[in-house]
Amino acid sequence: MLLIINVSVDDNIKKGIRKYNKGKYEDAIFEFSKVEKSKKDFEYYFYVGHSYSFAGMNDISISYYDSAYILNNESDKLFFERGLSNFIIGESNNALKDLDKAIDINPINAKYYINRGSIKYDLGLIESACDDWYFAISLDNKIIDKSIIEINCN
Repeated sequence: MLLIINVSVDDNIKKGIRKYNKGKYEDAIFEFSKVEKSKKDFEYYFYVGHSYSFAGMNDISISYYDSAYILNNESDKLFFERGLSNFIIGESNNALKDLDKAIDINPINAKYYINRGSIKYDLGLIESACDDWYFAISLDNKIIDKSIIEINCN
């Protein structure tokens, strides 16, 4: 006899991720809200946080990213996304710390340097921002138009 158990919690996470991947972030949040507390893992908290971020609710997203951090503090993507949310809500110093950590974990992601440069620029750290931007271009010369950087770095 074959016993098939329908795990609805996993289905809700899968449905939430599918909605997320389609850009339906509020629908994704709704699907994630159906997940039982005992089944909430890093992936759950990360995707809910990211969904809130894309839905323009970055202050809420940070609390979910913080919960994800408790479960996995070595995810460069987590630090990157939490950093962006912090930046959007005006917490540039926290954003910079998060982007620093993302780069510590994954030092070859040009996107991280572009965004960290923008945060540094916002904080008035112009020379350091320009260093990040130029380094990003050395990693991926298609990441951004070099002339845009030169306008801000000369």
